[in-house]
Amino acid sequence: MSRIPIRFAISLSLLLLLAGPGMAMHLGPPSDDSGDGSGDPTWRAGCTCHSSSPNTGTLVKLAGAPHAYETGQSYTMTLTLDHASNTAGGFFLSTEGMGSFSWTEDQIIRPEKDSGEEATATTTSSGITQSDVTSPAEWTFTWTAPETDDGDVAFWIAGNMVNGDGAPNADDHWNTLSFIVNSPSETSASSDQSTRVISSGDHSLFDQEVDAEALEIEHQKAISEAVMDTGVTWFFITLTALLVGAIVQKEILERKYDTGPAHLDRQLAYPEGLRRGLLAVGFAFLGLYWMAGGSAAYLWATALFCSAWAAYGVYRTALAARTPPTAMDMM
Repeated sequence: MSRIPIRFAISLSLLLLLAGPGMAMHLGPPSDDSGDGSGDPTWRAGCTCHSSSPNTGTLVKLAGAPHAYETGQSYTMTLTLDHASNTAGGFFLSTEGMGSFSWTEDQIIRPEKDSGEEATATTTSSGITQSDVTSPAEWTFTWTAPETDDGDVAFWIAGNMVNGDGAPNADDHWNTLSFIVNSPSETSASSDQSTRVISSGDHSLFDQEVDAEALEIEHQKAISEAVMDTGVTWFFITLTALLVGAIVQKEILERKYDTGPAHLDRQLAYPEGLRRGLLAVGFAFLGLYWMAGGSAAYLWATALFCSAWAAYGVYRTALAARTPPTAMDMM
């Protein structure tokens, strides 16, 4: 064999060895950034083999994620990547083994490479990635929640939009997205099954489709919360007005018919008035503290009402102490 074919064969072999890892990435990223299992997980570290840091120009958007999961419940989600110039992309999504994923055969999805599962599988309890570079970069799959309450579930997503030259370089742009799905014990999962659209990246770079159903759910939720807050507020306002009205009526009738509280000896009146006075000051301080701290209105309003009620008690105690004793009181 001549030297030229030998040199050509050696050069071609070296080229394939160098290009092989980069060409293989389109079939799914490795599970960690070192490629040998000793580095940080790709879903957390990002696609650092393409560029060293994330780029907000890549939009990572997941639709269909619940606020809280219900044990054993399945949720259909759609992951979308977008970039101003790069149109093809891939992803890595992991829940760290919490729940499982499934998808139909027409979706270009596979279990993560180091899971030991077949690339053609359509279910997995490990992470998922693209099985080939996709344009447009969009995938639909189902996440099934754990069968038991295993706590909050963290979703980690790394999305990479490539320039199509078949090699990882700085012209590829990636970004990450992470969020929490609350556990059933954290909130009432059965009453909080609304889904949401979560994204990371600069929305102003793209013409995004609006999820009308998700927006309507959020709108109705806001209305119901406002109605509840208004109803509770007016309930306590009405209750307070009735109590104040009853007290005013009592005071008017006592003055009209020259009646009043029964006589209270001053030896008993002084400690009683002191206790009620301290309660009035304490509740007033607590109510003002809550008000200044931006706490819910029902907290500081209740505290101030209790302060006013205790102060009225001081007044009634003083009035009873000044009431002349009757013959019965002297016995």
